[in-house]
Amino acid sequence: MLDVDLFERINNDGVLELLKCIGIKTKVFRKNAYILKNSAKIDYLGVILGGSAVIQKTDTLGNITIVERLKVNDIFGHNIVCCGLDKSPVDIIAENECEVLFLPFEKVITPCEKLCHYHLQLIKNVMKMISKRNSLLNDKIDIIAQKTTRDKILALLETFRNGEKVFSIPYSREEMAKFLCVDRSAMSRELCKMRDEGILRFNKNHFELLK
Repeated sequence: MLDVDLFERINNDGVLELLKCIGIKTKVFRKNAYILKNSAKIDYLGVILGGSAVIQKTDTLGNITIVERLKVNDIFGHNIVCCGLDKSPVDIIAENECEVLFLPFEKVITPCEKLCHYHLQLIKNVMKMISKRNSLLNDKIDIIAQKTTRDKILALLETFRNGEKVFSIPYSREEMAKFLCVDRSAMSRELCKMRDEGILRFNKNHFELLK
């Protein structure tokens, strides 16, 4: 548990103190289990300790859009509770066996009577994690704001390449299309065109940008 950003600069004794002070709990979810359901009450922050999960939103027609993927160290729930909402507008589903740590939001942001160093450091860590997640969401807005499917694909690949020529993305074809908010068949055709034009090579979720 100590190997996550949430407990950065907090030692074992500090974590034990926080367990008592705040009431931190963990739970393991099986593959495809709902960690959080749409319209469910939420008054906590969640942190992925192991495995991965996906945040998705379903519209009135049943169309599913992937909002983002959560991996170890990622935080969720902050954008909901910080806005004063008490019900979730999204589903969060475990992609594999997933361990999640839950923190009561009000207890996290309210320093204890002792104003202990551990709690103050926890608040700093949570704010840092929230800032990081918001930055990633801003990246997604930039990606899906692109006008064409090709431009969306290239913007997504640039986000994950990290300066490398050969790299992988954490999405299957179906998940990639949902993330980009485009038709899967149209996206696949565009990828094939880009391959034939010598712009990129790909094999499943592995890519190489050539231009």
